[in-house]
Amino acid sequence: MRIAILTNAFPPLARGGAGNIASLQAKWLQRRGHEVKVWVPGPFPETESDFPVEPFAPRTSLPFAKLSKTWAPMRLWFHMEDLAPNLKAVDQIRAWHPDVLLSHNLTGCGWGTPSMLQSSGLRWVHLLHDVQMFEPSGQVMYHETCNTMRKKWREFWSKRRGKALGKPDMVISPSQWLLDVHHEHGLLKDCASRVLPNPVEIPAGICETELREPPKVIFLGRISHDKGADVLVEAWRSCEPRLGNLVMVNDGPLAASIRQLNDSSIQVTGLLAHGEAMVHLYSSNLLVMPSLVMENQPTVLLEAIAAGLNVVATDVGGVRELLSGYGTIVEPGDVEALARGIKIALSATHQTQLREQILEKHNQDKVMGEMVEMLNLCSVD
Repeated sequence: MRIAILTNAFPPLARGGAGNIASLQAKWLQRRGHEVKVWVPGPFPETESDFPVEPFAPRTSLPFAKLSKTWAPMRLWFHMEDLAPNLKAVDQIRAWHPDVLLSHNLTGCGWGTPSMLQSSGLRWVHLLHDVQMFEPSGQVMYHETCNTMRKKWREFWSKRRGKALGKPDMVISPSQWLLDVHHEHGLLKDCASRVLPNPVEIPAGICETELREPPKVIFLGRISHDKGADVLVEAWRSCEPRLGNLVMVNDGPLAASIRQLNDSSIQVTGLLAHGEAMVHLYSSNLLVMPSLVMENQPTVLLEAIAAGLNVVATDVGGVRELLSGYGTIVEPGDVEALARGIKIALSATHQTQLREQILEKHNQDKVMGEMVEMLNLCSVD
């Protein structure tokens, strides 16, 4: 089968879990003999890849990669222009004559691009990752304020992005929570849909982490307030004596202030490649995800479980659905609850049976096999 993938994030320019999931899927499909080509908004670095990556010119002069650092009125202009199809991407994909289109996050790709391709006879499967269809930032915060203003803002984008997107032949959501929240905003209700968990690669030879002394606790994500980095540091420093070593992998707006604390038990690594981050993950006792964002199905939790780690995570979005009783769940933003959760998790026994059940549910061969069945069905007229 010839499969075109349209996404706004792909390694080496992956922006979080969505890009890594798109990459994992593309590699798996190619290994199974499918012809795969990926389209992303340009510019894209010239680098060796396991499969062809085709950058296409964006509709505006504002680069998608720099969108978050741009003046707010310019971002609004970008999002309004981005509702229309990207004709260059449409022409490139049509010329390749794929059997089916698999789309991921579309901001920067032109929200109308898939439906224009669909109108010419191409079947189309859309994979949800987050809430950007009704919230351009892609983030809904726990216990938000200004609800009336936010409601109007999201109604505005729900109508416009929903109309621009159209009706995919199939919608795949990694969690029931994410599908339900789209339906609550009046989106994708009339589409055929399926909840299919994200696949995860299980490292060879890693079953359960050994107890290390002193314990190594890892935070892997953007070091920012929305990801709960400040709550984690406060919770960590409230524990006397310290519980071990806290390694914060990545960079972000709070990284400098955390370094300035000069706390010898806290290390901030800065931005690392995915492989380097995984080296830290595999050598840790515990992963903590203190996010204040309503997350869908955080890849970092799956990676930690696959590596044999225990986890502590906040009760946001689809996290409880993902963990299904594994690890420790705490109230978002609660410093005392987070500190208590870390202490409990460091002394807890391995939940081997639950871990195996989660990994079986997210087994990449199982998940991707089901996805191929859906792609096959959609590619047949």
